[in-house]
Amino acid sequence: MKNLSRKLNIRAFSLIITSVFIVLVVLFNVFASMLTERFFLKADLTETGLFTMSEEAAEFLESVDETVDIVVLADESVWKANSMFNLVINTLQNYSAATGGRLRVQYVNPDLNYFNGPEYNNSLTFLKEAHADLDNMTHNDIIFISSRRAALVPATELFLSNVTQDGRPFIAAVRTDQLLVSALLHVLNENVPHAVFIQNHEESPSDYIRFILSRSGYVYSEINLAIDEIPEDTTVLFTVAPKFDFISDEIIKLENYLAAGGNAIVLYDFDVIELPVLDAFLAEWGIMVENKLIFDDVHTYIQQYGIIGAHVVAGHLPSSIESEEYTRETMRIGAYLARPLRSTWVGDAMSGFTQFPLIQTFSDSSYAKSLEPGASTTTEREPGDDSGPFVIAYNISRVVRGPDNQWMTSNLIVTGADMFDDAFLGMFGNTFYNAIFIANLADDFNPGGQNVFISAKPLANNQMPVSSGNARMVIIVMVIALPALIYATAVLVWYKRRHK
Repeated sequence: MKNLSRKLNIRAFSLIITSVFIVLVVLFNVFASMLTERFFLKADLTETGLFTMSEEAAEFLESVDETVDIVVLADESVWKANSMFNLVINTLQNYSAATGGRLRVQYVNPDLNYFNGPEYNNSLTFLKEAHADLDNMTHNDIIFISSRRAALVPATELFLSNVTQDGRPFIAAVRTDQLLVSALLHVLNENVPHAVFIQNHEESPSDYIRFILSRSGYVYSEINLAIDEIPEDTTVLFTVAPKFDFISDEIIKLENYLAAGGNAIVLYDFDVIELPVLDAFLAEWGIMVENKLIFDDVHTYIQQYGIIGAHVVAGHLPSSIESEEYTRETMRIGAYLARPLRSTWVGDAMSGFTQFPLIQTFSDSSYAKSLEPGASTTTEREPGDDSGPFVIAYNISRVVRGPDNQWMTSNLIVTGADMFDDAFLGMFGNTFYNAIFIANLADDFNPGGQNVFISAKPLANNQMPVSSGNARMVIIVMVIALPALIYATAVLVWYKRRHK
């Protein structure tokens, strides 16, 4: 009877130990889950850090000090079942945690037309009617709402696609960080800068330039300069690779815009030999665009890095970039740059003009070929070729009186469009200098704004993503459960041996 009682005591003790252990594991799991949701604790074993918030986003989120509602037009369970959208869920959790919950995320089935927004009668229809920017919202889109305005991030833009050699499409990169931060910039900025693109001379669509501007909080629109007026709220006016010349009425509008303190960027297409009316206007500002093609047999073009053999000149726009050689000596091949520019003296010291180069080539290795008919087409350096350095981006600044009779500075920037062509800028935007240059120009034209540039994350070599749930399970099993099980077994063995 005594032995039976001892066995029952041992079994009771073992049951108690096991029960306590199970309760501790459950409590730890719940506590770990709460910590994960609140502070976004997880392990990320992907090579490009798909589940890790970028440093640029983290730095920006530290400055967010007001509430922003983020409405995802999708069922959360459906998104979790999709590996790509699950990445976005992780990013949104990350952002909410980094701002201490000031970014409030909710998932809404748009077919039900209901979301948690009392100021809009909890109705997506009311929300859409209150904000013109949301006209095209649809399933899987993300809406940002602040006390100032709303912004829409289309689901189709969250990922960058490419095609295989046999023509099959695939998702090549994720740019969620950049799009979400851009949307936050837009809804949080006191004033929204406005980029206007002239589009009646067969200009380039320049989708990537517009994307670069949007990441600094810009909105953009298009005008036909022949019949439309330049909007009064224009921060910067673009004409990107015009194929046909301007007319005199358009030049008058451009002159009046600059005379009132405006900013304009003219990007030349090297395939267009001359635009007499536009060329004459630029000549009045002291800029001559030459019909030459520049090569460099040392500093060469590499798609992911940007322009060839050129550097920004210190002390001028953009103010946030210092003088630095952004290209490296790699393959010794010829590759072209934009057409070179030649400056002429304009007016006198009282005219208010200031000219300075923004980007120029290196003197030791750059040379230029004529684009005139019958000129040599070889890329090799020849005795008659002009030697560098060549200026390939100029800024002409002029002090003028603005609409309120205050002194202002207008800026006219002229350079080659091919440096900023969508194909040249590349797919991922990891380190190319061209995009950074335009982005910093955008900031210089809009001093009150912010500039947050975040590279897209390629999906290559990311075969082992570890989500927060998986990471938590690894911690529980390897760090807690297994050692605890070993310890409990050891205690039980020791107890049995001692009471034999």
